[in-house]
Amino acid sequence: MIIYEYPLNEHIRTLLKLERLFQQALRLIQIDDVLLQQTALFHLFDLFEITARNEIRTDLQMELSRQQQMADVAPDSALALNHAAHALHNLPGRLDQALREQEWLSMLKQRANIPGGVNSFDIPCFHHWQHLPAAQRRADLINWISPLLPIYQALNIVLQSLRENSRPETRIARQGFHQQMLSDKNIRLLRIGIARNTEWIPEVSASRHAITIRFVSTLPVGTGNTVTPDIEFQLCLCQT
Repeated sequence: MIIYEYPLNEHIRTLLKLERLFQQALRLIQIDDVLLQQTALFHLFDLFEITARNEIRTDLQMELSRQQQMADVAPDSALALNHAAHALHNLPGRLDQALREQEWLSMLKQRANIPGGVNSFDIPCFHHWQHLPAAQRRADLINWISPLLPIYQALNIVLQSLRENSRPETRIARQGFHQQMLSDKNIRLLRIGIARNTEWIPEVSASRHAITIRFVSTLPVGTGNTVTPDIEFQLCLCQT
């Protein structure tokens, strides 16, 4: 089954973006390929950009504090919460120290947004870095991303709790269409599960009061079904 996730507020949207960037960067760092490690570096620039906003840490601290105050927290979970909250609290004011220490990283970050802007003749220091041994490049990347890891640890706890707090229910989208009112205003994330071997994917529009799901075909126009069938799917309304 493929799970599609749709955030219902900007905070959860940002956490999902960060989660994806962290997952991809941390995986690419471990691969001894210069182009993949370069991609990891560009993901790191995105992480620096997003985490520079003060509300990211403030919102995560509030989330962790709320979970710490819950009466039914297991001892292991309480320990993880305390560790994450402490690490988040001790973060320095700025997390992009690497950009200040390495001038060529700042230049690379700026030119990465220019189509075709990253060339050896523009940034020779980057060209030199690309020719270092893979182990050295990996060590550099780990050093640069390490200050951000407390944020990754905290958002993992928050998203895991959000995903596990609710259970999926089976729904039928009649002719590929499903609409549902939301009685609980604390719903923050939709998770839609659908079989892997289907051509249909969900398109979602949502507000605090209702959700609308319309299933559309991934096949080229004129090659799929002319009439959208009834589609069975799993729907999970994740709330705090």
